[in-house]
Amino acid sequence: MAALTQGAVTGLPSIDAANDGLRFLLERVFQPGVECRRGTGGRGECDFSRCTRIEAIVRYVGRNFAHQEQVMADSAYPEAGRHCDDHASLLDHLNVMLHAKVCADKDSVKVHDYIAHWVIEHAQRCDHPLGRWAVTRRVVPPTL
Repeated sequence: MAALTQGAVTGLPSIDAANDGLRFLLERVFQPGVECRRGTGGRGECDFSRCTRIEAIVRYVGRNFAHQEQVMADSAYPEAGRHCDDHASLLDHLNVMLHAKVCADKDSVKVHDYIAHWVIEHAQRCDHPLGRWAVTRRVVPPTL
């Protein structure tokens, strides 16, 4: 699996913590001992009706995106539309995976690597500029 490095520091403590949390989640959610909902009552073979691993990632990033979008609103960030569109693109892609019944067990490398690549690209393209903007506008204190 592709490494999700810590090189995605944005200067915004809350966003950096959220990225660290996502890194922690991605390092663990695809481990063999972590099972998704399987069969009736959570036991047995996977029935492929939904992937709880992907759902967990969607919930986690959704909460973090809501916070980032509030920071953008508070700072009157001029690139907010493009940044939010980038968030929506990840959520849309993950929802396509869910509806296509992609299994994070069988397709763990594909799911992990897509998310890891997106996070690295998004941090460079969107989060770093947001961090600089919010810190210079004193919306949030800088990372020390």
